[in-house]
Amino acid sequence: MDNAVAENHEIDMTLAEKPELNRLKSVGFITEISGSGAKALCDVRVLREMSSVDSDYADFAPGQIGTILKVKVTKGFLFMTVRDIVTNYSNGEPTNKVAMSLDFLGHGIRAPLKESGMIFDRGVTDFPIPGEELYPVTLNEVEATFSDSDNNHFHLGHVFPQHVAPASINIDALLGKHFAVLGSTGTGKSCTVALLIRRIVERLPNAHIIMLDPHNEYETAFSDCAEHFDIKNLRLPYWMMNFEEHIEMFIGTYASKNRVVEIDILRRALYAARVDNAENLSPEQITVDTPIPYKLSFLTSFLEEEMGKLDNPETLTPFLRLRNKVDELRKDTRFSFMFSGMLVNDTLSNIIGNLLRFPVNNKPVSTIDLSGVPSEIVNVVVSIISRTVFDFAVWSRGQDALPILLVCEEAHRYVPTEKSTRFNSTKKAIERIAKEGRKYGVSMGLVSQRPADVSESALSQCGTIFSMRLNNERDQNFVSHVMPEGSEGSLSALSSLQNREALAVGEGVEAPVRLMVDKLAESHLPSSGSPSYSVDWLMGLEDPHFVDLTIENWRKQGNKISGE
Repeated sequence: MDNAVAENHEIDMTLAEKPELNRLKSVGFITEISGSGAKALCDVRVLREMSSVDSDYADFAPGQIGTILKVKVTKGFLFMTVRDIVTNYSNGEPTNKVAMSLDFLGHGIRAPLKESGMIFDRGVTDFPIPGEELYPVTLNEVEATFSDSDNNHFHLGHVFPQHVAPASINIDALLGKHFAVLGSTGTGKSCTVALLIRRIVERLPNAHIIMLDPHNEYETAFSDCAEHFDIKNLRLPYWMMNFEEHIEMFIGTYASKNRVVEIDILRRALYAARVDNAENLSPEQITVDTPIPYKLSFLTSFLEEEMGKLDNPETLTPFLRLRNKVDELRKDTRFSFMFSGMLVNDTLSNIIGNLLRFPVNNKPVSTIDLSGVPSEIVNVVVSIISRTVFDFAVWSRGQDALPILLVCEEAHRYVPTEKSTRFNSTKKAIERIAKEGRKYGVSMGLVSQRPADVSESALSQCGTIFSMRLNNERDQNFVSHVMPEGSEGSLSALSSLQNREALAVGEGVEAPVRLMVDKLAESHLPSSGSPSYSVDWLMGLEDPHFVDLTIENWRKQGNKISGE
C-alpha cells in the first residue's frame, strides 16, 4: 500500500455506518488480501495502549504473535491469527505504523439463539476488502470458537495468549481419524498423553484403550482406572503369532542361502501343527495365520520326522536350526509369558477380553509395560498386540462391535522411517491400523519425541496433531510437512513453545490453536520425570541393601525398584 495513503488513513474511523461495531476499538486496517491470509497496517501506539496492564484489551494482546483478530465481512466476522509484525518505513525512516501478516482461521457467524451469540465456521468463503477495519476479539468469541462443552468434547487446556478460554477437543473427530502427540524430551509430552486419555475416560467411562508403554511410565498415571500388564501377568501364547511373526521369532532376519528353505519348512510344520490341534475346522479352512493353539512338541516331532526322511546330511541344517531354536525358546525363562507349557490351551477369549477390556469392569484402560520384555522379541510382542487389536475389530464388525483406541508410545521405535527387517511385522501392523483402522473402529495415537524418525505413512494418517516444542529443525520441517492443516505463523512457533504448551491442529479442534495444557493432579502424573541431581546427590544412601536388592531384581528380570 502507498505510504502516503497509509499515513492519511484514519485508523479510528467513524463507524456510524456499522453501528454493531461502535463499541469496538480498531487496531488497524486491511491493506492486502490473498487466498490464505491478509496484511494489515496498525498503529503502534494503539497496540501498546491495548496491551497495557490496565487496558480492557490486555488479555487479548493484539500486538502479540499468535493473537486472534477479526474483520467485518458479510457473514459476520472473519477471524485471523497474527503471523508476524514488521515496522513500516516511509522514505527510509520508521513510522509509528507496523505491517502485520495474518492467517485466516474461519468465520464467526451471528447466532442470537446461542448462548455465545456466534457459531464458528471453519474455512473462508467471504473475504474482506482492503480498507476494512481490524478489531480485537472478545472472550465470548474465543470461547464460541474453541470452548465447546457438550458430551462430544472435553477441555484439554486454555487458549493462548490469555489462557482464560478453555480449549476443547472433539472426541469423535480426534479418535475417528487418529492423532499424534509430538514434542522434544522434557516438554510435557507424557503428561499431555496422560491428560488426554484421562479426559476421554472421564467423559466415556466405558472406553476400550490399550497403551503400549516401553518405559512403564503410565502405571501410576492410571492406577485408578487401568489394568496393568507386565511380563509377570501378561499372557501372549506363541500360537497367537501369525506366520510372519513366526519367521521373525524362529528364523530371525539373517540372510543366508538356507533362509528360503527354512521358511518353507516352518510353513509346512506350522500348518501341520495347527491342523493337528484344530477342532470343528477342516484343513481347508485353516491357514498358517489361523490363531489355533498347537503344541511345540508337535512342531519338534514334525521336524525330526522330516529329517528322518533325508539322505544327505547337508540338508539337515535348516531342520536342526529350527528345532534348536524351538528348544531354546521353550527353556528360556525370559520368554515364559509366551512359551510356557501352560499356554497351550485355547485361552484366546480370555486374553483378548483382558487386553481390550471386554467387559470394562471400571478399568477402561490397559497399560502394557514393555520394559521387561527381552529386546530381541519386543518387536514381535508389539506386532502381536497391534495386529490382534485390528484383526479382532475386523472380525467383530457388524456384531455390536465397539471402537478401540491403541496408543503407541515411542512410536519411532516400532514404526520407523528406515526399512528395517527387524520391525517389519510391527511396522506393517501399525501402518495397517493407520490406513484402514477407522473403517473398523480402531483408532490410533502415536507418541514420539523424534517425529522425523516415525514412518511418514503412519504419521500422515493422523488427522489431529498436538505438537509441543520441537528443538530439532529436522523434526520441525517434518511436522510441518505432515500436518493436516496449519499456518506459517503457527508452525514457526514450534521452537518457542513453553513446557506444557502445544499447537493443536486438525480434525479434533475447530481451528489451529495454541494452548496451555492443564496440569495433572500429582497422583495422576506419569513416572517420566527427570531425577533431581541437586537434591539426590546431597543425600547419602539411606538403604544399605540398595545394591543387593537391585541385583536380585536384575537376576530375576523382575520389576524395577521404583515400581515396587
